[in-house]
Amino acid sequence: MIAVTRAVGTKAVGLGTMVTLAVAVPAALLAQTLDETGSVDDDSPWLIALFAVVLGAMVLGGYLAAERRADAPLINSALAAVGAYVVVQVIAAIRLLVDGDAISWAAMPFFALLASAAGMVGGLVADHRARTPRR
Repeated sequence: MIAVTRAVGTKAVGLGTMVTLAVAVPAALLAQTLDETGSVDDDSPWLIALFAVVLGAMVLGGYLAAERRADAPLINSALAAVGAYVVVQVIAAIRLLVDGDAISWAAMPFFALLASAAGMVGGLVADHRARTPRR
């Protein structure tokens, strides 16, 4: 347990989380607005593209976190993406509870794993770049 806490760079994870939030939240809010107003269908390419932007934001945040902690790229990249996911989900859950809407508790672990995997993709890219000699 001590080795894991030493491997986590709070500044690296914090930066990755903030960058993920800065890119993903506007895209997610736009997707939610388009969906709720009925401007697009549920299977619209716009919603798929915006979901890809959210996943890309998690990859980017994971990349930045891993780049700053090259000694433990995967744990830092996963934590950056999951940290952003947790922030958004806590706010969304509070909003849904206040409005009296239902919360899909079963979907949360799945999307947390998806966020972790997306962040680790960024971590793997950062690790690969760090290990590849420059020409």
